Parts: sequence; structure tokens; C-alpha cells
Amino acid sequence: MTFDVEEFVHYQIANAPVRAYPYPHFYLQPVFPETFYRRILETMPDTEALTPINEFGTVGVVDPKTGQRIKSAFEPRYIADLSVLEAEEEGAFGSDSDTWRSISPWLLGDRFRDLIIGKFVPGIRKRFGTNARLVTRVEARFVRDMTDYSIQPHTDTPTKLVSLLFYLPSDESMRSLGTSVYVPKDPTFTSDGRLRHPFEQFRKVMTAGFLPNSLFGFLKTDQAFHGVDVIKAEAVERNLLLYNIYVQKVVTSDSEAA
Repeated sequence: MTFDVEEFVHYQIANAPVRAYPYPHFYLQPVFPETFYRRILETMPDTEALTPINEFGTVGVVDPKTGQRIKSAFEPRYIADLSVLEAEEEGAFGSDSDTWRSISPWLLGDRFRDLIIGKFVPGIRKRFGTNARLVTRVEARFVRDMTDYSIQPHTDTPTKLVSLLFYLPSDESMRSLGTSVYVPKDPTFTSDGRLRHPFEQFRKVMTAGFLPNSLFGFLKTDQAFHGVDVIKAEAVERNLLLYNIYVQKVVTSDSEAA
């Protein structure tokens, strides 16, 4: 009997310990049943079918001399949105999209969102207050990063609540290309996430190894600095499934009464 994919993922995540320093995060392996993970590897979309990230918009980096935001015209990152799978006959995943279609309904559903939010309740209460209720939305995207991709330390957009990075390599050769956790050299420094910051202003705490069938998840805070070192190796394809929860509205007892 094969494992139910949704229940397997739910079990793995629900039982993964959350580490509190320097901000709430967890890392686990495996996240999918092994047979299903092999199906994912066999049905990867072609790069030509993906959309360059600059067509979705991008956050800026900080010029260390002026402190001004600089927008990047192009980054070697390509994306396909899983939310459109039901509406597309072919799309980015072509005729092999059934594997990805089987993920999107529960991945984008309320039960999975509530599981992820539940793991970070203490941090969410600290950020928004004990009595706050959140109205949220979710997104899931297949992402492919290529040679020369990097992203400087940042804490994500202010509306972000939680990010999950499902790593999808075929072997362990890209272990060092995982997302890293950073702490600022200035312990008082925080960021709302609108800007990226130079690597030299931070100390690297850990790197969530870019290993097959693994998952790195974290709560957005103003101290949740993370990034990816420059990918220098030639002909790299760094494939991952990116899941985000965003806050659309915060309702407190006072605002609700008003």
C-alpha cells in the first residue's frame, strides 16, 4: 500500500521541531513519500515554459553608499504558478501536469494553511498580539534558479507571514546551495523586508542543505534574515516549490468592536 501524499506531508511537518533562534524555523527530510518524489523529478517543467521573475516584480537591493533601493532588471530565476493548474490544459507542466495537479488542491487549501500557521502560533502572537485574528491568502510556485542567481539577506515583504521552501534536487551534489540564515553584525538592526542588504553586514548562522526531498520553513519577522550565496557552478538548475502565506488583514478585538 502506498502512502497518501497529503497525509505523509502533514505528518512530517506536524512533527518537525521548530527552532527559535534567531527566528522561528524548521528543516526536515523527507517531506514527500519517496515514490511520489520520484514522480516530481520525472515531471519537471522545461525552462522555456517558465516565466522570468522580473515579470512578476522584484524587491530591491540597497546601495551601501546612498542607502537607496536599486531594482534588478533581470535575475536568473524562473517561475510557474501552481494556482492556475486547474484552469490550464497544458501550461508550464505540459501533458505531465497530473502529478502537480494532485498537489495544488490540498497545498493551497485551508487545512494545510492552518497546519503551517499552527506551528508558528507563539511567534505570530508575538508579532500581532494575542487577540489578533488574521485574514490570509496563500500561493504556491515552482521555482528554478540558474547559475549566477543569489539573493542578499532580507526578511521578506511586510505582508509575508510564513514561507516554505520544498527542495527538489535529484541528488546531494548541490547541498551548499540551500537558503542560509543570517544574523546582523549590529544586534540592534532590523528590517521590515522591503530591501535586501549586503552580505558583509551579516554573520551566517546555518544553511538549510539543498538536499533531495527536504523542506525549510520559517516565520516572517523583522529579524528573519535569509538569503542565498551566488551560484557559481555552471549549468545549475536549482529547483524548488515555494509556498507562501500572506496577511491580508489583521482584526483585533478593538477594531472588530469599532
